[in-house]
Amino acid sequence: MKFITNIILLIALFTAFASASTTTVADTAKKSDIREITLPSESDSLKIQKKQAIWIKLEGDVDPAMYEFCARAIGEAIEKKPDAIVFEINTFGGRLDAAFDLVDTIMAVKGPETIALVKKKAISAGSLIALACQKLYMLEATTIGDCAPIVQGGDGTPQIVGEKIQSPLRAKFRNLAQRNGYPELLASSFVTPELEVLELTAKLDKGKETERDTTLIIEGKKYAVLDSAEKKFWGSPKILVKEGELLTMTDKEAEELGFSRGTFKNREDFETKLAFEKKSEVETNTGEKIASAIAAISGLLLILGFGALYIEFKTPGFGMFGIIGIILIGIVFFGQFAPQLDGYIPAILLVAGVILFLVEIFVMPGTFLFGIGGIACMIIALIMSFDAANIPEFVPEAVETTFDATPWLFGLFFVLSSAAIALIIPIAASKYLIPLLPEGWTPMLKTDMETAVSPTEAVQEVAIGTVGTAKTFLRPVGQASFTMPDGSTKLFDVQTHGEIIEAGENVKIEAIQEGHIWVSRVIPA
Repeated sequence: MKFITNIILLIALFTAFASASTTTVADTAKKSDIREITLPSESDSLKIQKKQAIWIKLEGDVDPAMYEFCARAIGEAIEKKPDAIVFEINTFGGRLDAAFDLVDTIMAVKGPETIALVKKKAISAGSLIALACQKLYMLEATTIGDCAPIVQGGDGTPQIVGEKIQSPLRAKFRNLAQRNGYPELLASSFVTPELEVLELTAKLDKGKETERDTTLIIEGKKYAVLDSAEKKFWGSPKILVKEGELLTMTDKEAEELGFSRGTFKNREDFETKLAFEKKSEVETNTGEKIASAIAAISGLLLILGFGALYIEFKTPGFGMFGIIGIILIGIVFFGQFAPQLDGYIPAILLVAGVILFLVEIFVMPGTFLFGIGGIACMIIALIMSFDAANIPEFVPEAVETTFDATPWLFGLFFVLSSAAIALIIPIAASKYLIPLLPEGWTPMLKTDMETAVSPTEAVQEVAIGTVGTAKTFLRPVGQASFTMPDGSTKLFDVQTHGEIIEAGENVKIEAIQEGHIWVSRVIPA
């Protein structure tokens, strides 16, 4: 019996020890788990959530140049696969067709989230572009709205166009509001001033635990037909948009009315709050900058161009004003294709410079206008085609902590040396090498001019008031013959004060100054 009792005691002690060991191991395991599990801090959480954003700036007038830039920029942005494409908007609006194309391009973006950030203003077509994005944010003291299409009236004042244009524009705003979750009726009030919008508020389940406020945005005409019981339930309405006005909102109003998702102090604050760590911006290229600049002055260029052509039609022959008119109108049309010709602009300018130079030599000699224009075009073409990255590097880069001017001096020496060589070699070749070439292979004139005589006579032989005949086209420099007192006819170099005179017309000497004979056309009595 005593033996059995001892065995039972041993079993009990063993069971108690095993239980204690299990508890200790479990506690140790639990403590070990607690030590190994480390919750991420707030900063680590932000690092995990950091996103990549591509910025596209839409500033200035909404025109085809802005559309071309935006379409190219969106294509480049999508290739980088960002989390979001941010459109920084600052515009008073512009052309409706360009705005529609731009909106359709933004709506077609698949993958990255589209975000609009109003930098200063998104007025007229700018508000349409802003609502095309999936989310809208605004900086402080900015505005958005007022998209009524206008045209210039007969008296020169702007006038809102009729329902023919307003209807599809309203439908576009409704489409954007439905797609991106903006207030639909308020979006329509951007376009139509006759639309009155009211806000109605009331309490549901009054006096119960489920009591809550409800809000209804309603058109003024619909509120007017409500019966007395419904009006009593809703109470006095709040006017959001008065009849005869267009909806234009500040940043705070846009947030209160459900358009804006938030207001920020500046771009850095926006990037920090939305956790955009990696960010880059698509820049405008040279062709797009040229197209935008031409579009800004296209009206003036057309007026001057047609004015020059009108003067050309009123004067005999074809001369300087005709060429100027064609060039100015051609610049306007060139602006429509400049974005697509970005890589070819230096070559186009070079060809234009050569053409202007040839016009100066063969068509309008003596005016200097086309020659100067040709030289300017060729210089600009050379500057645009120059790539600073191609300059040889003779010296390693300077240490960042100090400024070393040696690389700059070597670069300057290289440029000056290249210019000196480019100047010396042609001069030396024309003086010593080209004259050695056989006749017919050299561009230099070998005729001896020692015994040559001028084809014109001395200016002292004519007097002011003498009438003669133009022997060449005066554009404005040329030659004219005059009858001398002895009855003989002599040829003289003459020029006009910009007037174009055809050969065979009678001219009269107006002045003789410093060896120059100034003439004008003789108008028949």
